[in-house]
Amino acid sequence: MKRSTFFGFFATLLGICGLALAAIALGTTRWRWNFADDVEYGLFERCSIGLSRNQCRTGLAEFAVPYIRATQSFMIMGAFLALIGVIVSMVIGCGKGGSKGHLAAGLLYLISGLFLMVACGVYTGVNRPLLIASGNTYRYGYSFWLAWSSSIILLLAMPFGFLANSSKFNYV
Repeated sequence: MKRSTFFGFFATLLGICGLALAAIALGTTRWRWNFADDVEYGLFERCSIGLSRNQCRTGLAEFAVPYIRATQSFMIMGAFLALIGVIVSMVIGCGKGGSKGHLAAGLLYLISGLFLMVACGVYTGVNRPLLIASGNTYRYGYSFWLAWSSSIILLLAMPFGFLANSSKFNYV
């Protein structure tokens, strides 16, 4: 097996993992969790969870807050670029990437990882004082940690994307 094919396959595998985590983080409601009241805050909806009620509301004024909009925007752009990076990596893994396909894959993974990291950083920067001030009432949820993991995995996919079509590494 050619090393370039191996690097392209590994970049695709990491890209799929990062994209899946970003999609799950975007679609779930546990970015922040008030466990005293059983309220989950997502990027697009807020859900009240309990024994007698299970309501989710979207379109609230709290989602028009600039830091939520910035987090939503950067998460969507990062996930979209990760999807394109996965497609480019698949093409390279099949041996059809052309002479500059590996550069496109590496750059797409780099930019998508940075976008996701900015989204998580903005959300962390605004919510961290709230979490500290509330004592132990609010906590970050699994969606938040999946988004951070997604950004790290996509940044790890970047060097494999760059090496996917290098002429230095022809055969194992």
